[in-house]
Amino acid sequence: MMISSKAVYAAFKDKGVEHIYHANSVITSCQFLRKGALLSRGIVARNGMHQTPQTSDTIDKEQSVWFDVFADSVDIHDRARRPNIYGPVLFVMKSEIIKEAYTGGVWVTKSNPTEWTGKKHDQKWFSSAKELKSDLKKGEFQQMLVFRHCGGELPFTKYLREILLDDPKLHSTKSNVNYYSMAFGALRLAVTEGGLSVPINKRKCRNGCKCKQEYARDTDHTTKMYFPKA
Repeated sequence: MMISSKAVYAAFKDKGVEHIYHANSVITSCQFLRKGALLSRGIVARNGMHQTPQTSDTIDKEQSVWFDVFADSVDIHDRARRPNIYGPVLFVMKSEIIKEAYTGGVWVTKSNPTEWTGKKHDQKWFSSAKELKSDLKKGEFQQMLVFRHCGGELPFTKYLREILLDDPKLHSTKSNVNYYSMAFGALRLAVTEGGLSVPINKRKCRNGCKCKQEYARDTDHTTKMYFPKA
């Protein structure tokens, strides 16, 4: 259920949330940077732009969130010490974007839409500002911010603090190109094309992070996440 954007911001702020996050692939992230906004999967597809397929795409359509923009209140890679399944590029935005979003209201999930089959509406979404204030947990992966009824766009120019990029320490077997350098170059070009001024920083992993092992374990998937062209 839609909750006042100011009430959502207040609830997250009260839990100590200073930033919100969105992870994606390199090719999809470049589209966002050129537009100066996070875009829903549906809008990117409708406009014929390139984006990396996600296993949740079919479910997102079935659950009517295909045209919505998702964000997290926690850096999942850092907290879980593993790659974010949605991609190696992380947009780090000031939490003020929540209250100033022009949707007027923001929705917050209780679980991932991939787990919604057979669930009632109030099992999927927080239903009120009171419930959100009471049950919101900082760092809970399942409690995602969803910007709906915004035309599938969430402008971030004033709020984007930095972009974090994972370094998988891998090279392309065909061209021997370093994945990190290739991705960094594509993102930097997209930043310029979008008229933005934002740093792109290499992620510094905490002790015990398994990201490099996981990137090396499935190089086909890693290639899809890092290559800037379809």
